[in-house]
Order: sequence, then structure tokens, then C-alpha cells
Amino acid sequence: MRCTRPLAVLFFALAAAGPLGAQQRTIAVGQTQDGELTSADPVARSRKAPYQTWILEGRRGQRVVVDLRSTDFDAYLILRDDAGFVIGTDDDSGDENNARIHTVLPRDGTYRIVATGFAESARGHYTLSVGGWEAPEAAAPGASRTLAVGETKDGILEPGDEVAGDGPYQDRWTFDARAGQRLRIDLMSSDFDSYLVLLGPDGAQLATDDDGGEGQSASIGFRAAAAGRYTALATTYGENVKIGAYRIRLTEETGSFSDPGVGAALASGETKEGRLEAGDLTGRRGLEDRWTFTARAGQMARVDVVSTQFDSYATLLFNGMPVDSNDDGGEGNNARLMTILPGAGTYTVAVSAFGSSSSGGRYTITLQLTDAPAGAGRVERITAGQHVAGRLEPGDRPHTGGGYEDLFEFDGQPGQDVMIELRSSDFDAYLELRDEAGALIAENDDGGAGTDALITAHLPRAGRYRIVARAFGERQAVGVYDLALSNAGEVARPGRIVAIREGQLVLGRLESGDSLVGDSTFADVFTFRAPRDGEVTIDLTSGEFDAYLIVKDEQGGTLATDDDGGDGTNARITLRVEAGHTYRITANSYGEDRASGLYRLALRYGASR
Repeated sequence: MRCTRPLAVLFFALAAAGPLGAQQRTIAVGQTQDGELTSADPVARSRKAPYQTWILEGRRGQRVVVDLRSTDFDAYLILRDDAGFVIGTDDDSGDENNARIHTVLPRDGTYRIVATGFAESARGHYTLSVGGWEAPEAAAPGASRTLAVGETKDGILEPGDEVAGDGPYQDRWTFDARAGQRLRIDLMSSDFDSYLVLLGPDGAQLATDDDGGEGQSASIGFRAAAAGRYTALATTYGENVKIGAYRIRLTEETGSFSDPGVGAALASGETKEGRLEAGDLTGRRGLEDRWTFTARAGQMARVDVVSTQFDSYATLLFNGMPVDSNDDGGEGNNARLMTILPGAGTYTVAVSAFGSSSSGGRYTITLQLTDAPAGAGRVERITAGQHVAGRLEPGDRPHTGGGYEDLFEFDGQPGQDVMIELRSSDFDAYLELRDEAGALIAENDDGGAGTDALITAHLPRAGRYRIVARAFGERQAVGVYDLALSNAGEVARPGRIVAIREGQLVLGRLESGDSLVGDSTFADVFTFRAPRDGEVTIDLTSGEFDAYLIVKDEQGGTLATDDDGGDGTNARITLRVEAGHTYRITANSYGEDRASGLYRLALRYGASR
């Protein structure tokens, strides 16, 4: 029998149609379709996961977004044209483990959407949606645009744009800067992972950034070394071509920072502002600032580097040699150094970001020098408001449970609320508070940041109280620490709603007379009116109960809840707030039992890291 069609054409047609008897699935822009991956579906050659193919008819220049969502498996998407060439792939660009492809169709014709899973085990229900996306007003593809200080503009990465040397599309934005002017460029997109490149007036590359902003936004801060016209290249991270809309912003920053690459002096008790920016020294971790101070041998130095714009890292140098370094010894991703200084002379603190790809940003640095630590085996005095440097070492008193301990005493009054913090980067801190008869009033392991210890206590009577500073466990841990005792002051009165503000630290107490939540546990309520848009982090810390946080909007709708998002059993919520809106924060305990006790509530702008 003579075949009426060439065998090659027949083979291609069968291959394009998929396995014999496979269902023809179609979808159009504006539609959502349901599907289910089963063991009966064909299996992809590379991922070994089952897949289903959907047919989409498209037009040249049509902007489409394809979403594959599933609660049963980790979704993976592939979009091909009618010749089989891959237009785009995606794993997790949608919410959680959902996939999303954002693209502009290159030609009229038939497109195939492959719905599959990231892993071989992918089975279950999914929904596939195809929609359009509204493009902002932007310059024609390939055209450069100008940006003025204080301006925010929209752009699109799409076919016809300039192609970077390593593959992705890029747009050029030019702006004028004065010599010495400090500027920050932010690139934000919900369609792709933003990437920024900064070029100087001579075309030389000054800086690059991937995730220096919030989430996958890019951000570059710099000081213009010379007057002239600078260029920002707005593009995407990675070598694959990505398409989508973005927003770019140019702002001027002011502050009393030292010039890039110039060291600055720091004195004990001082807190100064710094800024990692293009033009700084380049160290092993990228941008680097240097601060110097003089000290005596045997003093204890505590250095805190705090930033909401990058993960801070600090290195202490003496005569050019490293003495100590730290990444996350402070709260969150802030750096804290605590060390006994080996000699008299000038020391240098090198401040950098933990990740070498960071574009840097603002930070503060604080230095505290204290005299030699408490003597081994002695009972030391401490007063409210005092920081004491100590060291666990051979010769200290042995604790009954094993290891070393240092003892401190203070005089307390009946009904006094105190807060005791023990911090160390050398060991897991543990605190005990005892009365003059030796009875245990409170103890804590990890109530503070990381493995630091925190006790908040309501003193039952007048008398002399004893603080036991030691390491957790039976091991004879040694190392330096910082002990702080503070009066709590007036706590929030039972049942009263208290307004708090950015940067404020509030001490409260869950007790009889407080508000009650749905499970009848005690709760204190606070309100916060946001002065500006941004992300805020709320921390609820207690050494006396398992902390629980609730945040609601002005209408009473719940925005977020958290049990153990902080360290240990402490609660932490990070959420986006809008200027002028009021938010309701409830400090509560986890579980149905009516827990009571002291807590600390703190609110600050900037996400936790």
C-alpha cells in the first residue's frame, strides 16, 4: 500500500500530538482550567515527572502570564512555540511552590503549555490560568530614558530591548550627579528577580546588585566621585531572558558618614552612622568600612553593628592581624563582637556585609570598652542601668549542675520589675535569679536573641538578690559575656490599650485584669499608626511564657499571627504597612492556659533577616 504522506511528516505530527489517544487540552487567554497529574500521564525525560500539555493560540506581541497552581505538588511550567522552542520555564515564581511565566509572545501561532511537577513524585490536582498583563507607560523597546533625583518611573523588559553581554534584556537609565552627592537606586519588580548595574560617566562599572533591596529587589547606594552623567542598567538576575514590568527609583541620601574609603575614629560609648557604598574599600566580603579606637590590654571591647539594609559582619584587627569576627551575634542578623583585648594600642573594626554580593547600605556602629572582667570566684555588685563584662574561666565557682558560674548581687524593692540580660558569642548563656535565701525566682536559657538569656521578673519582697551567670549544660564552657541589669519602669496597666511608635521598647505584663482573647487567655493590646510605607518587624519576648502575637487592621481583620517565629518560644511578625493606617497588636500567650508574666514588645522598620 502506498503512503500518501511522507513518513517524516507523519512521525512529526504524531510526536507533536503526544502519546496515541492522549486528550487534546486547550486553553485561551482569560481562562482557568483544572487538571490532574496521574501515573497514567506520560513522563518527562529530564524531570521524570508526569506532564500534561495544553494548546494556546497566541498573537505576536501579546503579553501573557501563565500560572500553574497546586497544593498537591511543587508546580513546574514550560512554554514552547509551535516549532518546539522553549519560550520560558519556571519553578517557584508564583506564590509558595506555584509556577508563573510572564512573557511577550514572539509571533502568531500555536503555543504548548506543559504542566508538570518539579519532582518525580508530582501527582494530584492543579489549576492552569492564562491571563494578560497591563503594561505601564514606558519608552519604546531599546530606547534609553532619563531619571531625576526624587523620581520613580516604570519600565518594561521585552523583545527589542538591548541585550546584555550574558544574555538577558536590559534598559538604560541616565541621570546627572554632583561630585560628592550620595544617591540610591532601587529596582523593583513582581515579574522577575531584579538586577542593577551602575556605570560611571566614563562608562566604567562602579557597582552591581541582585537582592540588596526588599525581597528580590535590587538596590545600589553610592557617592558620586565626580560630577557627570551616570547610567543605571535595569535588568534581570541570571542568564535566562526574563520579561516583565518594573519600577525604578532614584533618591538622595543625607547623613554624617565618612567619605568612601576613608577610615573614621570611634570612642567608647559612641554610636556613629556608617554607610557601605560604591567607592569604599574592597575586602574579602566586598564593600568595607574601617573604624579605629585605642584601648588598654585586658579591656573588654563590645562592638555592635546594626543595619536593616544588609546582614552585617564585623572583624576586629590589631596590628593588622584578626583578633575576632562575628556575623549574627546581635539581634537578628546584626553583628556583635565581645572580646578581651590582647594588648595596648590602636584597634580597627572592619565593617562589611556577610554576603559578598550585597550592595551595602546604612548602619550604626557602637563601641563599649569596660575594665577587666569580674575576678574569678568573687561575688560582684551590679546596679540597675549597669553593664558588666565577665568571663567564665577556670578558677570560677563550680555550678552544682556542672560548669563554671559567676555571681552578682543587687538590692531590690517589693513589687520592682527588673530585666536581666546575659549575652555571649562564646557560649550558650544561662541565667538564674535567686533571693537572699537562695530560693530560685526565675531562670532562663534562650529568652534573648539567639542563645542569649533574658529574665524579666517581678520581685516579691525587699532584700538582696543574686544573679547566677553561667553556660547552659554541664560542659565547662569558657568565654566572655556581657551582663545587664535594668529597671523595667512602669508596665502597661491591665486592660489599657497603649499606643506605641517606631523604635519603642515596651515592657508589659500579662495578668489578671487584662483583656481576654477568644480562648480566655490574658492579652495586652497596642496600636501603631504607620508614619510611612514599609516593612515592620514586631518582636514579643518573654522568659516566663510562650509568646504569641496577633496583628489586625483598622477594621479588625487579622493580618498575621505567630507563635515561635522569633528565637526559642518568642514571637515575631514581619509585615508590610501603609502610611497613615493604624494597626492593632495583641500580646498574648500560646495555648489555652492563662499564662501570666512579664514580656518585652519591640517594633522597628526593616524586615528581620
